Amino acid sequence: MAAANKNFLEKRLPVIQSLAAEVRQTTQSLLSQLLQKLRSNIQLPECLRIIGYLRRIGVFSESEMRLQFLRCREALLASILDDLDQRNVYEYLKGMVNCQRIHLFDVVNQYRAIFADDTSGSEQNYDGGLLFSWTMHQISSHLNTLKIMLPKITEGGSLSNILDQCMYCAMGLGWVGLDFRGLLPPLFEDAVLNLFSKNMNTAVENFKLVLDSHRWVPLPSIGFGTNGAAEESQDDVTPPSYLMEHPPVAVFVNGVSAAMNELRPCAPVSLKSILAQEVVKGLKTVSDHLLKYNATRVLRETESALFLALCRAFIEVAYPYCAMCFGRCYLGGAALITDSKNLFDGLSRLLATSAGRLPVQKTAVTHTEGKHLTENGTKPIPDSNNHKDELPHDTEKAGNGNGQVTVTQAETQAHSDS
Repeated sequence: MAAANKNFLEKRLPVIQSLAAEVRQTTQSLLSQLLQKLRSNIQLPECLRIIGYLRRIGVFSESEMRLQFLRCREALLASILDDLDQRNVYEYLKGMVNCQRIHLFDVVNQYRAIFADDTSGSEQNYDGGLLFSWTMHQISSHLNTLKIMLPKITEGGSLSNILDQCMYCAMGLGWVGLDFRGLLPPLFEDAVLNLFSKNMNTAVENFKLVLDSHRWVPLPSIGFGTNGAAEESQDDVTPPSYLMEHPPVAVFVNGVSAAMNELRPCAPVSLKSILAQEVVKGLKTVSDHLLKYNATRVLRETESALFLALCRAFIEVAYPYCAMCFGRCYLGGAALITDSKNLFDGLSRLLATSAGRLPVQKTAVTHTEGKHLTENGTKPIPDSNNHKDELPHDTEKAGNGNGQVTVTQAETQAHSDS
C-alpha cells in the first residue's frame, strides 16, 4: 500500500518527480565517480571504503560488484601498459613484467580481502571461479605479449634480462597461486633460436656479398712470426689474424662471432643440438657457395691460387674456430660441429685436384693454435735446402733496398697487375 502511494505521489506531484530525478542523477554521478576511483592506483583501505559505498547505493548485486571491481582494476593495468613506449621493445617488456608483478599481485590480494568467501553455502557470497578466470586471462595475455614481442629483441643480453625479470615476477605471483615459470621456457627458446638463426643468416649473406665483389689481388701478410709475438693462449677466442688476408672468410667469421656473443648470455641447454645444426648449416652454405663461385667464374692462374688459398683457410682455420666458439657456449658443443666430417667434401676434392697444378709460395704465419701456415693455408714442409731462401718475417713488411718492396708498394703493384 505504501509503495502504491509513493508511485501515486511521484506521478501526481511535479516536485516529487523532480526530486526523484535529481536523486537518480546524483546516484549515477556518485556511482561513476566511485568506479573511476577504482580504476586508479589505490591501496586496499581505499578499495574497502569504495566497495562499502557501492553496497550502500545498492545498484549492484554481490556478484555484479565483484565483476565491476575486477573490470576497474583491469582498466588500471591497461592504462599503465598504454603509458609504456612500445617502440622500445626491451623497455616495454621490462615495464610490462614489472606492472604484472606489482599490480596483479595487489589486485588478487585486494579481491580476496574485500570479497572473502564464506563456507555457509550462500550463493550470494560464492565467487564461482571469477577470480581464477580473470587471473588466467591476465597471465595468458601476458604470455601472448611475450610471444609476440620477444622475437623483436636483437640482443642476447636483453633476452637474458627479460627472462630473469619474468622468472622473478612468476615467483612473486606464486605467493597468490599464479606461478607461471613453467610456461616461460618455450617462449624464450623460440626467441633464442630465432635470434641465432637470424645472426647466422646475416653472416652467410655478408660473406656472399663480399665474395662476389672481392678483387683477387695478393694482400700483405698479416700474421706474426713466432719470434715476433708470444704464442696465444688456448683460452683466447680472438679470431685468427691470418684470416685478414682473406676478407670474405674474415667477414663470415666476424658474423659467427657476433652470433655466438649474442647466444652466450641466454643459451638454453635444450637447444644445444638444434643450434649446432644452425652453425653446420651456415658452414655448409658457405662451402656450397664457394663451389658455385668456382664453377661460374673464370679466374686467371694467380687469381685461382688466391681463391684456393681462401678455401683452404676456410677449412683449416675458420671451421675449427667456429667450432671452438660454439664450444664456449655449450660444454662439448665443439664436437657437434667437428663431427660433420662430410661437410667440406666438395671443397676438399677441389683442393686435392688443384694441389699439383698450382705453385705454392711459403709465408709463415701463426693462427690461434700456434701452428704455422703457408700463404695458401698449408703447413710448411721442413727442407734444409730451402732455409737459406726464406726471408726473415720483418723483411716482408719493409723495403731493404735489395729488391723487396714495402707493403704499400706491394699493394700498389698488385692492383696495377690486376
